[in-house]
Amino acid sequence: MSTFETRLSDKDDCNITLFHDPEDPSSWVIRKWKKLLFWRRIELSRWFATREQAEDFARELIENCERQRRKAS
Repeated sequence: MSTFETRLSDKDDCNITLFHDPEDPSSWVIRKWKKLLFWRRIELSRWFATREQAEDFARELIENCERQRRKAS
């Protein structure tokens, strides 16, 4: 994980990160990862112009993961 990346959710089925490079203030990237054995793969990547937009989208992803986990139980 890079120094510009922040983990928002670190659950096995819902690994979500926020990436932001300070040199490019208008790029905020939300990524959803899938763990596969010894590595991970990007399942989803969305770009946003503001941090608020990115965090709102990340919250929705996390809520969806929680709903799916409850349905599976």
